[in-house]
Amino acid sequence: MPENQKSLVLRGLYPATITPFKDDLSIDYDALARHLKETAHTEGVKGLAVNAGLAEILQLSDDEKRKVLQLAREILLPGQILISGIEGRGPSAVKDGLLAKEAGADALLVLNPFDARPYRRLAQNPASAYQFYKMLDEQVDLPMIVFQYPDSSGCAYSIESLVKISSIKNVVAVKAACGTVTRYVQIWEALHDKVTVLAALDSPPLLGMLLHGVHGALIGISVIHTPKWVELIDAAINGDAVKAQSIHRDFCIPIMDGVFENQEPSSPTSEVACVKEALVQLGQIPNSLVRPPAVNVTADHQVHVKHALITSGLIKG
Repeated sequence: MPENQKSLVLRGLYPATITPFKDDLSIDYDALARHLKETAHTEGVKGLAVNAGLAEILQLSDDEKRKVLQLAREILLPGQILISGIEGRGPSAVKDGLLAKEAGADALLVLNPFDARPYRRLAQNPASAYQFYKMLDEQVDLPMIVFQYPDSSGCAYSIESLVKISSIKNVVAVKAACGTVTRYVQIWEALHDKVTVLAALDSPPLLGMLLHGVHGALIGISVIHTPKWVELIDAAINGDAVKAQSIHRDFCIPIMDGVFENQEPSSPTSEVACVKEALVQLGQIPNSLVRPPAVNVTADHQVHVKHALITSGLIKG
């Protein structure tokens, strides 16, 4: 299905935002409003994704998800797209999707419904994947972004599954958090003329993905000094490989290592907590607390994040 027949076409950068908490782990809506505004009002940002993995969707109540969406809707600028993460299988996914739609979401970032041991192999089955997305298409009727996990997750969609579900009008994009350049190239070649392909990786292979071909990015790490990530994605889209490589080398690489450990974590500390810690050190939110069972940052992680911010030029040593 050509993109001009899709219900929504996405282009450019869509940061995935965090959910700041108070000391008692209730949502700090004042800090959230500042964070959303800081991110969304960056020139070149095309929209935001809230209530997704970086926002700790698994630890948010329905009422909290609704309030976050309503707040984001108030803050976004005209023309910007509000994307809501949804999670669940069958009726629970429909319920989450309808909640997001009623609260003002323009599109859904659909977390993998097969991320459960009995269902993991079904992500490789085109009929199973199609049935799930067709259910959301019919019962929720909002544009959907398919969240493609790395093969190591055990529940990544097969290319055949992605191609089949891309025929659904409301399936408008793939968030290609696929882990390797090789898999990204396969996704791009199979899908770039059918849906939007959004690069999504918090580790060094991101550059290879961007330079092969990209429509945009939906990525959580881009809440850390968003203007530089806008520059990176725009350079890649416009074919300026020299500029993209320079930004990636001098800015992105230190942040990827300092915050995400290049997606090869050496401890149980939450990557979300490390992103929050970076925002704390940049003076944007008051603390880096995450809700259990996620693990808060240690003193060692604070030092590692600080080193990354210094190396990338965001703070002085």
